[in-house]
Amino acid sequence: MSIKIGTRGSKLALWQANHVKVLLENSGKRAELVLYKTTGDLRQSQPLHTIGEKGLFTKALDDALLNGEVDLAVHSAKDVPTVLPDGLIISAYLQREDPRDVLLALSPEVDLDNLSREFVVGTSSLRRVALLRHYAPHFKPRDIRGNVDTRMAKLEAGEYDALVLAYAGVKRMGFTDKIVRKLRVSTFTPAVGQGAIAVMTNQNNQQVNEMVRSLLNHPVTEDSVKSERSFLRKLEGGCHTPIFALATWVNGNLSLSGGVAAEDGSTLFRETIEGPAAHAEKIGVSLAEIILNKGARKILNG
Repeated sequence: MSIKIGTRGSKLALWQANHVKVLLENSGKRAELVLYKTTGDLRQSQPLHTIGEKGLFTKALDDALLNGEVDLAVHSAKDVPTVLPDGLIISAYLQREDPRDVLLALSPEVDLDNLSREFVVGTSSLRRVALLRHYAPHFKPRDIRGNVDTRMAKLEAGEYDALVLAYAGVKRMGFTDKIVRKLRVSTFTPAVGQGAIAVMTNQNNQQVNEMVRSLLNHPVTEDSVKSERSFLRKLEGGCHTPIFALATWVNGNLSLSGGVAAEDGSTLFRETIEGPAAHAEKIGVSLAEIILNKGARKILNG
């Protein structure tokens, strides 16, 4: 039997899906890719936060899993909604890449510490927009869509002075030579799940679920991302609110730092708590409650 792997057709999505395929094949399994287009792929000219749908990059693959067209689907964990469709589960998280955001530019002059002029920076993320406005107001965000290749071409054409992207995607697409700075997680805290690959399956396909979990799952990444996702779920946030969170490990405990920012950068709430990894999801909920009590509810309610 050949395992059918559902994926989007972008270069980054194909890199991730092929990575899963190779891991399965190295374990003696046969696997093949099945490509799908999602709403996020088809509506490239519109800012993500204005489309107003959940699962922009996952729904077509969700349907394929539920219909039995594929055995598993590979996603960037940050694209997966915190509430999954009935019948689907995340069976595995692959070992996480460096989760940081990076600043890319053609000149080292373009840097957060250079206050001598303003820079136009391309990003489609409300989180990055809010954090740039809060911590680096001389960087002026301008919306940009498209895959990493398309964005790099726009940078090289002079449409933008800089880009802010996830290091994981930049590394996987081979553009690390354009990085001028890796941004500190203490300020530019990543999106929930950033740098991790999630493998979704149909919960009724027990054979595939057990196989995927035993061959692909990385427990440390799983605990980290579960904690971050429970934080986001409690805040009921998605593409429409600047929310950030990152779980790290301190002396064997899971430490979760997260918060909410106003889109204009004027207000930001951030806290950190830690506890045993066995309580990863409870830690996420507790942090969300602290953030809400600090005043973040006003931002979330608009």
